[in-house]
Amino acid sequence: MAEPRKPGKSLTVQVHHGNLDPRTFQIPVAWISRAGWIAWILALTAIFSSVYAIRTYFADRSARPELVTELENEIQNLKIALEKKSSLLAGSPSSPQAEDGAPAPDPNASTEKPVDAPGIPIEGKDGVWSGLADQIKLPAPGQVPAIRLQDAKLEWKGKYALFSLNVQYQNPGKGVQQGHLVVLGRSGDRLFAHPDGVLNVTSGASLFDANRGEYFSVSHFRVLRARFGPFESQEQLQEIQVFAFDLNNHLILVQTFRYGK
Repeated sequence: MAEPRKPGKSLTVQVHHGNLDPRTFQIPVAWISRAGWIAWILALTAIFSSVYAIRTYFADRSARPELVTELENEIQNLKIALEKKSSLLAGSPSSPQAEDGAPAPDPNASTEKPVDAPGIPIEGKDGVWSGLADQIKLPAPGQVPAIRLQDAKLEWKGKYALFSLNVQYQNPGKGVQQGHLVVLGRSGDRLFAHPDGVLNVTSGASLFDANRGEYFSVSHFRVLRARFGPFESQEQLQEIQVFAFDLNNHLILVQTFRYGK
C-alpha cells in the first residue's frame, strides 16, 4: 500500500486592510524556488544575448569598415542636397546656421588633438591650376593661413583609398575658422573628388564648386575623411590635393600629398 504524499512546505501570508478581517494565503515554497530559477535563467539569457549581439556588431564593423565611410558619404550627400535646395530657394549659396543666426557648430570639430599619423606632405605647385572658378580669390602674398593641415594618413580597404588628416586652428582660443574643404584624388587620367557632388561634371566653367565642399568650423582640431576609388591597384593613386576656402570663397590654402610613383 502506497504511503500518503507528504504536504510540501508553504509560506503563509496575511493581508490586513483597514478594520476588515485579515486574509490568509499560502504560497508553496516550491513555487517561489521555481520563480527564482526562471528569473535567473531569463537574466542569463539576456546577458548572453547582449554579449553576442555586441561581439557580432564589432566583428562586422572591423571586417567591413568601409560601411562606416559609405554611411558618412551618404550623410554628406544629404547635407549637400539640402544646402543646394536651400540656396535655390534663397537665391544665393548658404552655409549651416543656428537658430539665432550664428554659424552652426561643426559636428566633426574637437578640442582634443587626434593621434598623430604618418603622411608625406609636399609644397604646393607654383600657382593654382585653372580648374578654379573666376570668383575664387587667392590669398595675399605672405599671408599666414588661420589653419594648417597635418598628420595625413592613407589606408587601403580593398580597392578603395581612405584618406584622413587633421585640420588644426593656428590660434586656439582666439576665434574660429569656417569654410569649405574640397579634396581631389588624381590617378593618371582619372580624377576623384570629395565630397560627392562637388565636381561640375555636366556644366560650369570651373572644375568644382567650392560652396559644395565639406563645411567646417574649427576652433581647435577637426578630422577630415575622404574616400576615393575604386582602383585596380594602389600604385594608380598619384596624389591627393586639399583645398580650403572660407565662407567668402577666399582660398585659405592648398596642399598636395603625393603617393605612388
